[in-house]
Amino acid sequence: MANRADVRRKLAGSRARAGLTRIGGARSTGGVTPRAAWAPLLVGETTPTTQAPPAATEGDALGLPPFGRGLALLANAVATTPWHAARWDADLGVSVKIPDQPAVLTDPDPMSTPWSYKWAATEDGVLYGNHFALFGDLDFRTLRPGWLVPIPADEVWMITDPRSPAWYQWAIGGATFDADEILHVPYGNRSGEVLGRGVLYQYAQTLGGYVAAENHAAAYFAGGALPPAVLQSPTAITQPQADDLKSKWRAMTATREPVVLPMGYVLTPVVSNAEQAQLVESRTWDAELVAMILGIPPWKLGLAGPTMTYQNVETADIDFVRDSADRYAAPLSASFTKWLTPHGTTVVWDYAARMRADQSTTASVLSTYTGAEILTIDEARAMIGRPPIATADDAGTTPAGVPELTPQEVTP
Repeated sequence: MANRADVRRKLAGSRARAGLTRIGGARSTGGVTPRAAWAPLLVGETTPTTQAPPAATEGDALGLPPFGRGLALLANAVATTPWHAARWDADLGVSVKIPDQPAVLTDPDPMSTPWSYKWAATEDGVLYGNHFALFGDLDFRTLRPGWLVPIPADEVWMITDPRSPAWYQWAIGGATFDADEILHVPYGNRSGEVLGRGVLYQYAQTLGGYVAAENHAAAYFAGGALPPAVLQSPTAITQPQADDLKSKWRAMTATREPVVLPMGYVLTPVVSNAEQAQLVESRTWDAELVAMILGIPPWKLGLAGPTMTYQNVETADIDFVRDSADRYAAPLSASFTKWLTPHGTTVVWDYAARMRADQSTTASVLSTYTGAEILTIDEARAMIGRPPIATADDAGTTPAGVPELTPQEVTP
C-alpha cells in the first residue's frame, strides 16, 4: 500500500525506461509520450495514406458536439447514481446495505468529490477502455485501501516480457509498479489480455472520417458556399501565373466579392451546393454513427427518433440506464467489489430512483405489492424515499420520558 509520501516519491522517479509497451500500440524504447501524441498510438502504427483520414485524437473526438454530449450523458448518469456496499443476510434471504460503509466508497479520492471520481473513471472507460488508480492507506475497518489516487489513463505504460507473457508491470512517470499496487479497471478485454479497449482504440479511424467531414464543411461554408470553378486563359501562361490566378480566386471567394476577369478569360463554375454536396445528410449520419458508437439513444443527442408517448420515453430512459450507463458502471463496481471491499461484500449501484416509473404507475405497483403482502407498508415507503410510518407519526412529538408543558408554562 502507498501513502501520500510514497506516491510523491514514486512519481518523482527517472523517466528513462526501456521495453515499454504503449496501451494498444507497439513496443517502444523511449520514455513517456506526451498526452497530445497518445491517441494516435491507440490505433497502432500505420502508414498514412491519401485515401484514409487520420485517426481522431481525444481532442478531435471531444470537439464533435454529438460525441462530447454523448460522453457527458454517460459520465453524468454514472456520477449521479449512488452506490453502496451490501452483504448477504442469510436470515432475510436478501442483500442488505451495511450500516458502516467503506471509506473508499463514500470518498474514493480525498482530493476531489465522489461525483468527480466516478465521472472521470467513466470518461477513462469510454475513451481509453481502462481506468487506473494507486492504492492509498488501509482502512482499519475493512483492511483494504481506504482511498485512491486516480491516474490519467493515457499516462500509464505497460512493461511486458515476451518470454513470460503472464508477467507485466505498470510504468507511470518513469516509476514502475507491480500489478497489485494499482487498481486497474478494464472496460472489456479479450480472454488472456489485460487491457480493455475504448472508443479511441476501436473507432479512431471512423471518428477521423467524421472530423474530416466537419473540416470540409467548415471550409465549404467559410468560402460562402461558392462552388469551385475552372478558369480558362486565352493564352498560354506559366505555372507561377496560374498559381497567382488561383490564389486571387480563393481570396475573392472567401469575401464573396464580384468577379472581374481580364478580356478573354472564361469562368466555368463546377455546379455544386450544400444539398448536392450532401453536407446535411452526411452530418446527420455522422451524428447517428456517434450515437451508435457510444450506445446513446439518438433522440438524446437531438436527432430524430420514433414518435413516443410519455410512458415509452420513460421506458427508453430505463433502457438507457440498463444498457448504456451500466455498461461503464458495472466494471467499476465489480473492480471495487473484488479489490477494495472485504470478502462477502458487494458494491451495488442504486438505480431504483433513475429507473422508477411515473408517480401514477409507481403508486399502482406498490399498492399491488403491499396488497399481496409482497412488501410491507414501510418497505414500499422506503422505495419512494419516505420514512417508516412510526417515524413519520412520531416526528415533532415530545420524546418519551419528557413531561409535556402546560399552556401556562409556555412562554409567549
